[in-house]
Amino acid sequence: MKVQCETRRMTQLVRTAVVGLGYFGSFHARHYALNRDAELVAVVDADAERAAAAASVHGAQALADHRDLFGKVDAVSIAAPTSLHFAIARDCIAAGLDVFIEKPIAETVAQAETLIAAAREGGRVLQVGHIERFSTAYQALKNAVDAPLLVEARRLTPFRPRANDVSVVADLMIHDIDLVLDLVGSPVSSVSADGAALVNRTADHVSARIGFESGAAAIVTAGRIGPGSERSLRVVEGDNAFLCDLQAGRLSRVAVKGLAADLGEDAVETVEQEIERHDNLGAEIADFLRCCRTRQSPVVTGERARDALAVVEEIEAALAARAEAPQPDREFQRVAS
Repeated sequence: MKVQCETRRMTQLVRTAVVGLGYFGSFHARHYALNRDAELVAVVDADAERAAAAASVHGAQALADHRDLFGKVDAVSIAAPTSLHFAIARDCIAAGLDVFIEKPIAETVAQAETLIAAAREGGRVLQVGHIERFSTAYQALKNAVDAPLLVEARRLTPFRPRANDVSVVADLMIHDIDLVLDLVGSPVSSVSADGAALVNRTADHVSARIGFESGAAAIVTAGRIGPGSERSLRVVEGDNAFLCDLQAGRLSRVAVKGLAADLGEDAVETVEQEIERHDNLGAEIADFLRCCRTRQSPVVTGERARDALAVVEEIEAALAARAEAPQPDREFQRVAS
């Protein structure tokens, strides 16, 4: 029976569904409907009207419970709120489905470990939606960089009333944590952070420092209340400095040729590279479908997503510790009075 099932996956369309039809879930449904390797069978949302509207657009079945998918589809995207990721993914893996989970993989590293073990035991594909890995600008940067010494990542957005069930660390910064881990390729040795909650109960602007056993370091900043947007990575290594503009799709390199005291303006050479862009989510969905058909490992595995989530937990723990620590100025004022 298992051999027949795997043969079907290799020779026929991958029957897919999307659970959660919010901002990202609606895009997942669109890409499955457009991809020639997939058949969008169903969409699932607790909001019956939203599910019916999406189903009508894409010619799919509207459902209210993810468990009603079992036996009808081969693979599922989970784009529900983060607090629901674990339970839905656990059920789907147990039912024999390949699973794509929008980041973060789960609320905790312990939950992530459980999902990874379940997918491994069941021979299921488990892919996590760290979409920036599919950016052509990031891929160009990764191909150009060998041994980063210093990485600076910035991700700033205007306020939007979405994803407020998690801090800016789990919502936005996790993208760059994943990229930094991928670029540096060394175990994390230290984490520190500062942040502030301004319009939400959780932090809205955070700056973290991540140290690595290789000696490299990363400064990662994320904010979701700014007046504009920025998504960038700066990398320094050897005699080169890079600026990767993920938002504009551009890679710049400054090559050091000698000391400015000796060469003046000729001490550095700057090269600008425009990167041909594509639909990152489309590429990500295509990678998932490829893995469903070939049984190969995805670009962003559950293990990679777990590692990024582990750093998120360390940053949030550092923020909590700083919030609980006595404030010297306030203590001085209290004692002085």
